[in-house]
Order: sequence, then C-alpha cells, then structure tokens
Amino acid sequence: MDKKHKNILGIGVVGILIIYLGAVSFSSALSFYYEVGEFVTIADTLNGKLVNVNGTIASGSTIWEPEKARLTFDLSDNEGTITVVSNDGMPGSYKEGIPAVVTGYFVNNTFQATLVVTKCPSKYGDDLDHGEHNET
Repeated sequence: MDKKHKNILGIGVVGILIIYLGAVSFSSALSFYYEVGEFVTIADTLNGKLVNVNGTIASGSTIWEPEKARLTFDLSDNEGTITVVSNDGMPGSYKEGIPAVVTGYFVNNTFQATLVVTKCPSKYGDDLDHGEHNET
C-alpha cells in the first residue's frame, strides 16, 4: 500500500469516527417526550433516567409551599396520573387545567421535576380552572 492509499484510508477512518461520535452525542442529547399514560406503564424501567413527560395539570391538585419553594401537583391525561414535585418554585404561568411538560426523574412513585414548563394559559381561554394554591 502506497502513501496515497494510506492517507485516504486514514482520512476515511477519522471521518467515520467523527460521524459515529457525533451520532452518539446527538442521540444521547435527545430527550423523548412521554405522555402521562405511557409513562405510567414504563416508569419502573426508567429509574434514574432523565425524561420529559407531557400532560395537563390536574384541577385541585396543587400544593404550594412558599417557604420551601416546593410545588406539588398531579399531571394527568386520559390514561393516567403522576404526582410531580418541584423544588424550583412556581412557574410564572402556572395554572391548573393547562398543559405542561415536566423534566426529571421518577423516584419512589413520585416524579422529581428539575424543570416545569407550562404552556401559555392565554392560548386556552379564560374558562380554565385556575385552581386554588393550597399552602401546607
């Protein structure tokens, strides 16, 4: 094998390695969104994995503890419900009855949220149940 072929082979190997590493990094950066009902059926298999769950904040489920900046609520869809706990305060657009996406980990039958993203309540009209924020 002459020098030209060795260089082409080396460049090809480096190129394949770069593509492979890029694909691995990209796939690990992807976060899949589960609907609540789907998540409930597989939650035990996702122990310790960061996941996103999409659902609706259940009416009458909010517990707000301002002294701890702890927000607890139920996230649900037509297929299931999970309890979500966030220690990062209450999002400014938080309202019961609106869609939300929570990111975090499922631990001891509770979803420990590292991020709660609510969808804009104005998009869903004024007839939503805005709920009472119960302090415990």
